[in-house]
Amino acid sequence: MPVPPANLHHHHQDTEQAGIPGLPITNNSSRKSSWDLLSNVKKFEQDYQGFDSRNASEAHLVFADGDMPNNKFVKLYQYLLNVSIITRWILFIVPMLGILWIPGILSLTAYPNANIWGVKLLWWSIWLTICWAGWWAALAISRIMPAIARSTIGIVAVASRRYIDWLQALYRYMAFFIWALSIWITWNPIIDNNQHTNGEKSRNAVDLIGKLLFAAFLCAAILLFEKIAIQWIAAKFHERSYAERIADQKFAVKSLVALYRYSHDVPGTLGSGQETRSLATNPKRIFKRLRDGVRLAATATTTAFGNVASEIAGSSVLQPNSPQAMVTTALESANKSRLLARRIFYSFAKPGADYVFEKDIAPYFPSEEAPSVFSLFDRDGNGDASREEVEMACLEFHREQLSIENSMRDLDSAVGRLDNILMSVYVVVAALIFAVALEAQLLTLVTGAGTLILGLSWLIGSSLQEVLTSIIFLFIKHPFDVGDRVVINKEIYTVKEIRLLSSVFLDSGSALVQAPNTILNTLFIQNLRRSPQMSETFLFDVAYSTTFEDLEKLRDKMLEFVKNERRDFQPSFDVTVKDFPEQEKLTLTADIKYKSNWQQGALKVRRRNKWICALKSTLGELNIHGPKGDPDAPASTTRYTQVPWEFIQAKDREEAAQKKASHLDAPVPTGSWHLRGKDEIMTDPLDKVFGEESEVCQYILT
Repeated sequence: MPVPPANLHHHHQDTEQAGIPGLPITNNSSRKSSWDLLSNVKKFEQDYQGFDSRNASEAHLVFADGDMPNNKFVKLYQYLLNVSIITRWILFIVPMLGILWIPGILSLTAYPNANIWGVKLLWWSIWLTICWAGWWAALAISRIMPAIARSTIGIVAVASRRYIDWLQALYRYMAFFIWALSIWITWNPIIDNNQHTNGEKSRNAVDLIGKLLFAAFLCAAILLFEKIAIQWIAAKFHERSYAERIADQKFAVKSLVALYRYSHDVPGTLGSGQETRSLATNPKRIFKRLRDGVRLAATATTTAFGNVASEIAGSSVLQPNSPQAMVTTALESANKSRLLARRIFYSFAKPGADYVFEKDIAPYFPSEEAPSVFSLFDRDGNGDASREEVEMACLEFHREQLSIENSMRDLDSAVGRLDNILMSVYVVVAALIFAVALEAQLLTLVTGAGTLILGLSWLIGSSLQEVLTSIIFLFIKHPFDVGDRVVINKEIYTVKEIRLLSSVFLDSGSALVQAPNTILNTLFIQNLRRSPQMSETFLFDVAYSTTFEDLEKLRDKMLEFVKNERRDFQPSFDVTVKDFPEQEKLTLTADIKYKSNWQQGALKVRRRNKWICALKSTLGELNIHGPKGDPDAPASTTRYTQVPWEFIQAKDREEAAQKKASHLDAPVPTGSWHLRGKDEIMTDPLDKVFGEESEVCQYILT
């Protein structure tokens, strides 16, 4: 691997210290007492001569050693391209402007009466300058506007950030729209109004160009609308996909806002006026403090206007210091999420207490909502929440918010395919617009296009039907997302990629499986990620001599285990006698009731192994063995006899008869000898589905 020169590393260090990447600076520590006016020139000369194109700042500007001419002019050009975007754009814009102004200079000097279509060369240079420089200005505006909007409107109106992200993703299409609008608007006052000729051909040519510019503006507007529509479809698509996660996140944010509203200003936490870190002499920190001061002043001013706006609108708008804005902004940063958690913990915990209890936050919520809010922090369900648990919960909300925002902002492959289809339609529409601008007969064009499409319907009809079915399957039914674990035809797959006409999965052996969406549309698909807490039935055999009391002891032991492992399992356990085939063994079943679904396969396997090992240990403690007896018992003794075998057989029959009589005389268990909880056989789960659970419980009590 090539090693960059030492002077590049030194330059990078100076840049890092200045806090302005890409701009060369002079190291003040090595400067002499007297100023050297040529010091900057010397450093500039050393930098560009030692520049290595292998370390270019942009990927399209990287060249290997020997692929570019090794002379000072090329090195200077490559260096200026990589210094910053400003120098790069200057190199792109200024030379072309010099070429475009050659006709204008000639019009002002040697050829004052020269014209094209009756328009002097000066006006053509001005309009072409607007065309060339206007594109770069529109591109700069479209790139800067989202950042400015996010730092201003996005702070005071948090809900607008999703639309600002749309602008950031569509900045090139927005730049094309602004550019097309500017050149169309400037055509008439600069070119058309300055045309002085009586020639019919010249006037027709200028008018035709004006119509084509208007057609280009319409095409740019339609293109921008199509891209915004794709963004909206993608957002709604993901919003529908993540509806449950969004609802849970909204409840969590709502709860945090309520807790923050009634919290106290605790030093060292979110919103505290006291600084926890000392200010060093680092220029970055000084610049950051100045920036924070400006932001604080802007926030205070915006709050003053926000008070008036809130009074008029009747809602909290333009309020950067409102609890909603503070919590939403805090959840965008991991460190601020921790500070938010600490403020909530220290505000509601008793002085000197290590835990927060439900009764501490219950006064600030409705009685039916307080347990749900407290369960956000008390994940193990033991009735208390430590500071670490509160911090972990807030960090989880932070990651979930980022995950949802990124999922709704990004376009996946299926939406990209839909964009390709709409772009094909856009090309046809753009062609019709230009045809109308060229004064073609619209009715003739539409009739001809309709006849062509109708003639090709037999060829593309099945493909269009497949596309329509896939669109309905993905955007309306939408049974899975990328990364979901699904069960199709009793096989577990992980969704790797969603395309418009097909989906790609990974099976348990990491093999790629591609399935058409039209086939998947007819299958039953189990989505494990979208499922609630799941359970699994475990089947095992025990000896036929196992008694009812042994099963009750097994139930009690395992119930104690799952209650102690609340983070992994639901506090419920029951064992069911499924069968005793040929009276040789007892076949039992028990449900492993996990505390989550099976989206995380490794977590599910770990919990399953823990449960099965606990069951194995409990069976060993209770001496409940399998049909073949105790696996740890010593080997049986082989019996040899010298007496007649008939006497041995008679003795064995006598012992078997006594053992059978002892089983017949065994007392029948009395009292509570059920295998499930009390009256649980009456309260069937189906009663909850049909809304009859309360009636069944009332019947049992009476």
